[in-house]
Amino acid sequence: MVALERAEWADTDLQRLVAEHKTEIDDRYGTEEVPEVDPATVRAAVLGRIGDEAVACGILTHPVPSFEGTTGELGRMFVAPGHRRKGIAKELLRELEAAAVELKFEQLVLETGIKQPEAIGLYSSEGYRIIDNYPPYEDSLDSRCFAKAL
Repeated sequence: MVALERAEWADTDLQRLVAEHKTEIDDRYGTEEVPEVDPATVRAAVLGRIGDEAVACGILTHPVPSFEGTTGELGRMFVAPGHRRKGIAKELLRELEAAAVELKFEQLVLETGIKQPEAIGLYSSEGYRIIDNYPPYEDSLDSRCFAKAL
């Protein structure tokens, strides 16, 4: 069973998992220009632990350029390979949505890639709808953007 906890952006476990996420994205797509996270925009970060081991992460950022002030963005959603297909990502997503509600966001947006069918399936199953790609993804053929009203 996974235990979810809120974390600070600088948390070493969070940073390790974010780096693993970037490595996986690079492996799937070739070296990608994954936008850097501006620490000043991180409104919530969640770690998933099994025992003492951090195995999953996700963050919520705000503001999102090109969206109204009540829109947050999900990012850096990652579950370590040995812990996938156990429902951890769904629990993590729901915790980030709860954080968004606490922050009074009315909508969440996110970007994922076409070579991540498991992510597309998760978001679709949780009520996210495909939207037009927003900046900086508007010209990316590999990107799929989603939104969900809270």
